[in-house]
Amino acid sequence: MAGEPNATGASSSSIRASTWPYKRHADAALHPNILLRPPAGPDVVDDPVLAAIQSVDDSIQRMERTARLISAPWILEPPDSESFHRANGILVPAVDGAFHEIVRITCPPGRNGVIREIANVIVGGGFVDFTIPPQFIWQIVRNPGTGITTAERNYERITASLGAVNAPTKISAIRIFENDVIALVGQNLLLPVAGESAGGLLGGWFYPRTWDDQFDMQDKSISW
Repeated sequence: MAGEPNATGASSSSIRASTWPYKRHADAALHPNILLRPPAGPDVVDDPVLAAIQSVDDSIQRMERTARLISAPWILEPPDSESFHRANGILVPAVDGAFHEIVRITCPPGRNGVIREIANVIVGGGFVDFTIPPQFIWQIVRNPGTGITTAERNYERITASLGAVNAPTKISAIRIFENDVIALVGQNLLLPVAGESAGGLLGGWFYPRTWDDQFDMQDKSISW
């Protein structure tokens, strides 16, 4: 993994290089099926009975929309999900201009998933967070390979420990899809090598793809 930034060579995945949880709905769907757009208010009518019916219908749609938002399988863990909490460490590599993999997870066949916890640490030595220039940087990348990659948004250039392995940090969802590989990688820029370790953790859950299929079907049946 040579070069910096975004040099782990990930291929594109079904999330199309974005980690925003609602990307596939809010950006790809056409009006009126945009999940995050508030529903339009009811038409103004003179008949008080019709107005009352419209008001009730509008309230029901808003409740349905709220229920859909909070029950998404990447926000609320489904009962048949499989959690993961993967930690690993490597010796701090030499200052060689390359990214080195610290920990990875692979989304199993038939599953989608979400990453909700991360940690990245240097154990030992004189590492200091947020030095200028940075001593060591981390990235979270999707599907690392031999080509050019783009790191996950917000995690392109991590220059400080965001969480300890025994106390990982909760993050906004990074959605992952069947067969995706997510890796936490690190590059030594200035840190003297003296037997220190670079550690990391990725935590979250996998769930059957059918949960997303049901989510998409219900989106099409609800007028947002």
